[in-house]
Amino acid sequence: MKLKALVSGVFAVSTLFATSALAGPQSCPSTLRFADTGIEGMEEMVRTYHQFQEKLGGILDINIEFFPVSDRTATVNALQFEQVDMILAGPSEYAVMRARQDVKMMVGIERTEYGTAFVVHEDSGIYSLEDLRGKHIAMKDPGSTTGHIIPSMMLNEAGFDIDRDLRISLLDGARFEALVNRDVDAMGSGVRDVARLEERDPNGRYRVIAESDTMPRDIFVARGGISDACVAYVSEKMYEHGDALMDAILGPGERRKYVGSRFVNDLTEDEYDRITEAYALVGFPLN
Repeated sequence: MKLKALVSGVFAVSTLFATSALAGPQSCPSTLRFADTGIEGMEEMVRTYHQFQEKLGGILDINIEFFPVSDRTATVNALQFEQVDMILAGPSEYAVMRARQDVKMMVGIERTEYGTAFVVHEDSGIYSLEDLRGKHIAMKDPGSTTGHIIPSMMLNEAGFDIDRDLRISLLDGARFEALVNRDVDAMGSGVRDVARLEERDPNGRYRVIAESDTMPRDIFVARGGISDACVAYVSEKMYEHGDALMDAILGPGERRKYVGSRFVNDLTEDEYDRITEAYALVGFPLN
């Protein structure tokens, strides 16, 4: 049987067709434990991914169980102790995982409008990143790709010492209100958050002063102990049924960030090197 086998490990994921008698449900554990690094708690996992769980289990003919993780550190620990088999991660989370544990690339999700934007009040007198010197900036949560790592890198590349030249507050969901109420001078967050900001403050007037390039894709990651044959089988099936799986992810309405997204199988390690470099540039340890 010809399969779109996906090269895992330190090299690349590509549309490689291979024949393997081992690549099927029998090559995998009878149950695959699934986690999303952006979801905390079993209740939220069930609410967000119950349709995906049922759809993927049926496609693979494998039982899918949830294993919720509380943060990035918990994810790495779960990998170390073989408590989880498959994880959906953002670029930052994957950069941390591959630095600390043996993991294998699977398929990815290519998101629309996936980048960082710096936004300010239109009457702020701030027109560029250079104007942020001495200002107070709201960002998301520690380690967020578009809400922490990349905006910090952008400021660094603009010539700032982010510890001395300005003030950064990691406010997570409170970052919107902080900017609306002018408790901060600017917000560095995801591109889509600009629309969310305007929805929260329809009478406000805002200006985007800088945007990043498009980010690397989100990625499904297998723990290192999962066989290559299983990784190839699961990846091929997920890519083949990508539209149905995306509908299942979007169905409950909890993962709106994936609206307009698609499954991809052309991931390479190189695209995540950019995130690793960003961590080093801004002085955040991966290990």
